[in-house]
Amino acid sequence: MSFAIQSSRSLLRTALFPRIAHTFAAPAVARTRALSAVGVGLGLIGDILSEMILRAVPKQRTSHSKKRKRMAGKGLKNRQDLVPCTGCGRPKMLAHICMNCYHDIKKKLKGMKRAEERLKQEQ
Repeated sequence: MSFAIQSSRSLLRTALFPRIAHTFAAPAVARTRALSAVGVGLGLIGDILSEMILRAVPKQRTSHSKKRKRMAGKGLKNRQDLVPCTGCGRPKMLAHICMNCYHDIKKKLKGMKRAEERLKQEQ
C-alpha cells in the first residue's frame, strides 16, 4: 500500500470544494463570514485543510482470485451440537425437540381431539 500526499492548496484546486475554495485564500475576517454563510464550521475544516492530508491508496486493484483465496478460510464449520433423536434416530439439535417426532405427536393429538368431538356430537 502506498501513501499519496496532497497539500491543502492542491486539494482546494480539485473539485472537492469548488464554491468555498476562494474563501480560504481571503483574510481571516472574510473567511469566517463566508464559512458561516455556507454553514461550515471553521475549526474542523480549517484544521483539515491547513495541514497535509495523508491518504492510503492501494497500488493495484486486488484481483478476484486473490480476494477469494484470502476469504477461503472463512468457510462454514461442522456443527458439534447435532445428536441422534432417541425416538426416531434422525439428527436433531442438542436440547431441542425432534421436529419429526413433534409432527407425529401433533397429528396424533389432532386425531384424538376429532374423535372426542365426534363422540360429543353423537351423544
